Amino acid sequence: MQDSPIICDVDVITFIESAKSNPFFHVLPIGLALFSINGRFIYCNKAYLDMFDLPEDVAGRHVSDYFLTGYRGVMECLRAQEMVICPSVTNTSRLGVSLRYPLVSRTGDLRGVLVLSLSPRMGRDAVLALMDAAQTLNTWSGQCKLGVNGLCTFECMVGGSAAMKNLRRLGRRFALSQEPILIAGESGTGKELVAQSLHMASPRADRPFISVNCAAIPHELMESELFGYDKGAFTGARAEGMKGKFELADTGTIFLDEIGEQPLPVQAKLLRVLESGEIQKIAHRGALRSDFRLLCATNRDLRAMVMQHLFREDLYHRLSVFELVVPPLRERIHDLPMLVHHCISQCVGKERARGIYLDDEVLRAFQQNFWRGNVRELKNVLTYGVYALEEGENILTMRHLPVRFVREIQGSGAAGEAVQGGAGGVSGMLAEAGAHAERKILQDTLETFQYNKVKTAKALGISRSKLYRKLRERGLFSGHEKEPRENAQ
Repeated sequence: MQDSPIICDVDVITFIESAKSNPFFHVLPIGLALFSINGRFIYCNKAYLDMFDLPEDVAGRHVSDYFLTGYRGVMECLRAQEMVICPSVTNTSRLGVSLRYPLVSRTGDLRGVLVLSLSPRMGRDAVLALMDAAQTLNTWSGQCKLGVNGLCTFECMVGGSAAMKNLRRLGRRFALSQEPILIAGESGTGKELVAQSLHMASPRADRPFISVNCAAIPHELMESELFGYDKGAFTGARAEGMKGKFELADTGTIFLDEIGEQPLPVQAKLLRVLESGEIQKIAHRGALRSDFRLLCATNRDLRAMVMQHLFREDLYHRLSVFELVVPPLRERIHDLPMLVHHCISQCVGKERARGIYLDDEVLRAFQQNFWRGNVRELKNVLTYGVYALEEGENILTMRHLPVRFVREIQGSGAAGEAVQGGAGGVSGMLAEAGAHAERKILQDTLETFQYNKVKTAKALGISRSKLYRKLRERGLFSGHEKEPRENAQ
């Protein structure tokens, strides 16, 4: 579950007015509410009012006026400035499952809390539905504040693991500086998406973002591509000359991907540009100034290259003032549910994606695979598998996956290793995340009703026997009291 704040550049009132005019909020079947930094209602949609049986004039009232869980939910979200998931229980025992997101400005100022709520009777479907809504809201909020320009933001990055949470936290802080940032990570981890997010989180967000793949440019053309040239600079040059990437990035951001592929002579000129801010175009008299922010990325060990005299040490220290390491997929395996859902959605759309499942063998293979190609490899495998489904099929099995991938899995024995719990498919992959959420919901609801099992079961809309079974499954049953019979209510 994505747990980063939603970034909101405008003030809360403007944000709400924009929300009210967006049709998404009116047709949303999920309860939605916004609270001020003091925990007071600012806005609720109809689904939220109906779910908790709240009056229409709730605006301005404090969350604790209606909710027993107010200080564990909205107020805790305000305090920690992190996503909080727990039941919402009203004073009249109306219950919902809620995600609470802090609304934070790009300068780090807390603006309020956004709450998404569903009925707990939906079980894990509620978790999936909330995840869909959260992704839609993140996308909408990014477009609302920055305009549609196709660039990724930290809010749109998929993943709620500790590694991704730390990446977003540091990224937002580093983005506010003007110093270079070095993005390190294996191939396929999404380094360019991180670079785009850094640009969008910076004061230069509405200025040019120039991306350069250094590995794709022949060494003999690197200098002219980066710094440009005047007319008549060399045979075959454009008659009018050409602006270099650094000149095009004036007032904005330039991103040099695969910086380790830069030849040493170009590295020397790049260092000079960083130190002086001046560009020397080929065959141009005098220097041009460019106000740019430099981001770089590499999948190579630049320190080792320095020791091997393949990369300038002074340039390395100049580039690595801030360094962000993008974790490989195998180190954020708990993000698999969201990543699988996201990748399939990109292939066939969200509605179709909700009906596509992975069988147990594929699930085991995905969880145990080394993923040398990281998220890019995962997306390729899922894209192949989705389009390999026959008409009427909705379960991905090993026979739907690329032959090369299956052979690698069988060779490593990953597909045969045991996996803890969970059914197949996207819902199955959500089993672990769903289990944690379910345990927290059970625990919080028990505390709300002072461990009264009858009231807890009634609030959750389940029988006492099912409640006891759930408590035992989630390790919350003490065993000091007798369980009711199966037909007990």
